[in-house]
Amino acid sequence: MFYTIVSKSKFWRSVLALAFGFALIFLVVKGFLAQGSFFSFFHSWRNVLGLSLGSLIYGFFTAYSRFYKYYKSHNRSK
Repeated sequence: MFYTIVSKSKFWRSVLALAFGFALIFLVVKGFLAQGSFFSFFHSWRNVLGLSLGSLIYGFFTAYSRFYKYYKSHNRSK
């Protein structure tokens, strides 16, 4: 079932949308905690790389769990 889910283009669009949303929310919260310095996070390439990879990992697992539940429920109903 893993290859079935991962091979769908809809899955990867969902991964990217969730990753972008997570990164955006993280940056807004981080900016408010740093009292308005939203761009101070981008001074180090490690921060940017960490945020990018973390967002993609979060998006992958979240999207995979959603798609897995969907395919599992459709297989039971048949």
